[in-house]
Amino acid sequence: MEIIILLIAGGLGALAKDCVQDNKIQLPFFKDGYFDMGFLGAMIVGAFVGFIVEHDPLSAALGGYVVISILDNVLPPKKSDSSS
Repeated sequence: MEIIILLIAGGLGALAKDCVQDNKIQLPFFKDGYFDMGFLGAMIVGAFVGFIVEHDPLSAALGGYVVISILDNVLPPKKSDSSS
């Protein structure tokens, strides 16, 4: 049961980061043959990191929140969709 709580806390931390970042969440969608997971992708990563960080729900939520900021700064920016 503790594992589920940690996964949920990490996922909610990542969801909170998505909401705070631009005051909205992006729903999953298909475009040009690709599936963009939107906020679900962030929640999956947040849940994983929340489980790994420490076995405390508060630390798991903070880990899920922080990992999205770290990945935004480490990974290259997305290509812009302004091709028109």
